[in-house]
Amino acid sequence: MIRTLNDVNRLAKEKGPKKLAVLAPEDDEFMLAVKQSWQNGYIEPVLIGNREKMERVADEVEFDISNVEKIFEVNRQAIANLGTSMLFAGEVDMESKGQIPTSYIYRSIIKEESKVGTGKTISVISFWEIPELNRLIAFTDTGVNINPDWNAKAEVIKNAVFLFHLLGYPRPRVSILSGQRKIGGSVDSYRDAELLKKAADSGDLGECEITPATSFSDIFLGQKGRLARYEDIDITSLPEILLVPNLDTGNILVKLDFFLDVTRRSVIVSSKGPVIVPSRSDFSDSIMGEIAMGVVVADRIKGVV
Repeated sequence: MIRTLNDVNRLAKEKGPKKLAVLAPEDDEFMLAVKQSWQNGYIEPVLIGNREKMERVADEVEFDISNVEKIFEVNRQAIANLGTSMLFAGEVDMESKGQIPTSYIYRSIIKEESKVGTGKTISVISFWEIPELNRLIAFTDTGVNINPDWNAKAEVIKNAVFLFHLLGYPRPRVSILSGQRKIGGSVDSYRDAELLKKAADSGDLGECEITPATSFSDIFLGQKGRLARYEDIDITSLPEILLVPNLDTGNILVKLDFFLDVTRRSVIVSSKGPVIVPSRSDFSDSIMGEIAMGVVVADRIKGVV
């Protein structure tokens, strides 16, 4: 079982290098992350983007890309389409966002999934490493599905469960986050939670356990009602997977890593391999960590899909 991001980094060195299509590494933080990932033996990069910008930032971070495979393109959708088509054709093991809006990448993945007829709902799975917790947890979906219905949420859960199985968690626990109210009927997300619990009990969501908790107070307090001290919170009661009700909630929650003592890593698992989607505000060390996660997933997904 992969419990920490140090486990991920160690395995990435052992299992690399993997071939990575990098979409528009036209910013110094993205290019530096590519350089460091290459130096660590994680990847063999294929750089796709604007020639002038890529060469300029490579010079800025002192990365000699003269012998690195490059494809020159300026149109953002064309860049995303090129990298994604290479992933789905098996020409690269994984794909990573650079200085390019993520919507272009989502569009290209959905297009390729449609071509191969998987009907796969794509979703972003964002891991948190919490120092007090000796295992990973993840929020999903934090990037793609704006306001998913319960059927889409079922697919999002399946994606996360599949990824946790790859990482060595045989039966991950899932909490379906939702608000509740006593008067005026249940909110949609709570009704979704009830339907998803039934689906999981029937085995429709894969090998996982849906917990009864739908809020952090439920997760941490259970039936206790109230804590006497914050120090009494049992962090180990956090499930492995936290399904958020909509994209706004997920994106806001997961980026609290800017304020909290946690480390974030995000990934999309397409039907052909991982796609790394760093935030535009991430620094090179965080981007390199996400690339390492992609290397491990790319290695473990072989022979499974």
